[in-house]
Amino acid sequence: MSRGARMRTPENQPRVVLCTADVGCGHARAATAILLALRGLRPDLRPVIVEALSCAPRWFNHLYRDTYLAAVKHAPRLNGWLYDRMDVFGTPAYRGVVSLIEVFALRSFCDGDEIVQADLIICTHFLCARVLSRLRQRGHLRAKLAVVVTDHHPHAVWRVSQADLNFVASDAAADEMLRNGIDAHKIVVTGIPVDARFDIAMSQAEARFRQQLPNVPILLLTGGGLGLGGLEHALEGALASEGEHYAVVVCGHNQTLRTRLLHRFGNSPRCRILGVTTKMHELMAAADLLVGKPGGMTSTEAIARGLPMVLMKPIPGQEQRNADILMQANAAIGHTDPFAAGQAAAALLRQPDKLQQMRSCVSGLQKSGSARGIADAALNLCEGCGTPRTNGWSDDRVRRFNGQAVG
Repeated sequence: MSRGARMRTPENQPRVVLCTADVGCGHARAATAILLALRGLRPDLRPVIVEALSCAPRWFNHLYRDTYLAAVKHAPRLNGWLYDRMDVFGTPAYRGVVSLIEVFALRSFCDGDEIVQADLIICTHFLCARVLSRLRQRGHLRAKLAVVVTDHHPHAVWRVSQADLNFVASDAAADEMLRNGIDAHKIVVTGIPVDARFDIAMSQAEARFRQQLPNVPILLLTGGGLGLGGLEHALEGALASEGEHYAVVVCGHNQTLRTRLLHRFGNSPRCRILGVTTKMHELMAAADLLVGKPGGMTSTEAIARGLPMVLMKPIPGQEQRNADILMQANAAIGHTDPFAAGQAAAALLRQPDKLQQMRSCVSGLQKSGSARGIADAALNLCEGCGTPRTNGWSDDRVRRFNGQAVG
């Protein structure tokens, strides 16, 4: 089929594609949350998720993903320097060698039927947004293009010239987009999308019953999907501290870490060691405090659950920006040393007034229904396929027109 050929589903519904890249787990979780919200709004739709790096050659995966993860682990300061260096003013043109390599490596992704035939594309990773924006600029992409910024700070890599809508985490993020020349009509403040299960209220008692956890103060330790951030030392610090608290550690895909923790702490009656879990919404509802890295999705899920945080070893760059925002809001405290972070978390559990104050500050950051708000606004990009908007943009879901918030 030639590029630009438009084909609807048998039900004559728009083709909706969510594009992400498998670097960490947060971008994919955001795409899944939006996909489920789209199905909730329009059960007749058949949206699909396309993982861009699965379409790329092996050398590019090593260069793009593995080099990044190695830099995060072994050269975090270099990672932070590059992050700051690349956060240029305005909307980058994305020309030059790097852009050419991206387009060349992802040509199978760009030429795939899902992209060619799409009516609406929603990107939850900046690599997809960059490549597709360049494709549209050259006249080779006709689909409407929406970009979902999954970090609290909209770094320059997210700001692409050809996006029809940009979904951001907060008014501060929207102001940053405006300062960098993004049209106010193309900025929507929704919050970062999370699984709808995080928006469903659950009492701490019910969550603990479901997870078979003791009725004592609970710390939830997590290093994101990759299990990074010094979890082992944080757990040591927590268990070495006085108190009757209990620790749940989520190692994610880091099986090496989980094996090591099970060997060291598997027989302890004061902790539970988990790998990958689909019950984070219950674990966060059960916990009193989260100890971990300030990844965009992890921190957003904690905010959705009203869970205060002790942050440790943020990756210089985007995670440091996330940490700064959370600490300035008094929703979190930070420690560079994981052992000290574990001890500080245990100490906070013995200060209920301070913990409640932090919980109140977290609640001030909450934005419920983010995935549904994104799905609703994105669908309205397609002529005739939008859903009626009743009070969908009321309360804390704000659309900005010419710099002004309207309900």
